[in-house]
Amino acid sequence: MQDLRKNKRRVNNEQMSMTNNISEPEVTLELDDLERGCKCDDNRVGQTNKCHDKHDKCHDKCECKNKEEFECECHCKPVKCTDNECESCKVVSDVCVPNTCREECCNGISPTFSTRDARPVAIEANRIFDSIQFRVFTDATGPNGEPLFFDFEVIEVRGNIPNRGTARVTVDEVCMNFSSIEIMPGDVTVDDFDVTPIENNSSCDTVFESIVCPIRNARCCAQNRGQNVLFRERGLTVRIEDLVLEVRGHCGRTRIVALAFPAIKRMKKLCRVDSVEFKFNTLASNICTPSSGRSFTLRQDFKTNLSVDCISNAFISIEDNFDCDDDHNHNHGCDCDCNCDCDCDRDCDDFDDIEFTVPSGIDVILCVEETVSALIGDQLVVLADTNFAPRVVDTFANVCRFPGCGE
Repeated sequence: MQDLRKNKRRVNNEQMSMTNNISEPEVTLELDDLERGCKCDDNRVGQTNKCHDKHDKCHDKCECKNKEEFECECHCKPVKCTDNECESCKVVSDVCVPNTCREECCNGISPTFSTRDARPVAIEANRIFDSIQFRVFTDATGPNGEPLFFDFEVIEVRGNIPNRGTARVTVDEVCMNFSSIEIMPGDVTVDDFDVTPIENNSSCDTVFESIVCPIRNARCCAQNRGQNVLFRERGLTVRIEDLVLEVRGHCGRTRIVALAFPAIKRMKKLCRVDSVEFKFNTLASNICTPSSGRSFTLRQDFKTNLSVDCISNAFISIEDNFDCDDDHNHNHGCDCDCNCDCDCDRDCDDFDDIEFTVPSGIDVILCVEETVSALIGDQLVVLADTNFAPRVVDTFANVCRFPGCGE
């Protein structure tokens, strides 16, 4: 476009020269020159303002400091910025450490074994001579074996419940909360041998040991066999402290949560207790022990599992003095019945007058697995790989780093 305008301008000038027969030299003007330069006449105000406007836009677009100005045009020079001009605003620090925290779950150590690297090793350890296992369960009782009941307390109602009568609640799940489980082994006998428990057991122990001093059996010893004796345990008891059950159920679309506190009856009233007990019947079985008369260690290893039996029927009702806002459901167009399909809430946070009952009661069951082993100390030769190494806890790697810094 600029070339066409330039050529057109030249043609007009030549025609004017030929018409006027003027021998003056040819004058060629370019339109861009008029727009670029600031050599405009003061009387031509419009062109001057246009020039100034373009000069201002030039300064707005040209962001570098080092530039050359040619009237209305500016030309930026590619200059190297200093550190102060180019760096972004940030804290002056070059020492950073990652926020490393331990993982929630882990795997036990998994040693590797190769017969090529293994060699015979002499060790002294307990060897299992015989082992038996009991699997039993029983119901919970109050302290000293008293019958156990539960005192219910409604803590959450999401939805509507009937103003009169009783509504059936379907129990969805039962959550068990407690502070500790204490295992109290009963009176252990092994035939008529002398059994001495090893003390220093804490309340959370699940493994108990006793030293047994047997009587030599010459007949079994001559046959190079052990002797069969009777293990008997009377009075095994497990105590659970601060047990609270959280019963979660629904009645229609209404969600209900109630707490069940263990209690015993005193003068026909429920009195809450801090602990419940599980008393087991006598456990008895034969176990094989050394016939040489040497002492052995009797180890009892317990595993426990707390559970609740099926709750078939539960009910909820409101006492006569319940003074919650009765107009709430009418305003929402709900029939105040647990079996309705409406989804409205009762605006009331006081559940003291709401009664939750389980007529058949709640059976809390504890399952116990007890493994009884007769251990004898022995010097053994085993084939082992002695290159075992524990997991190295390198505190330097986790906390501190020492860079080489080019040294």
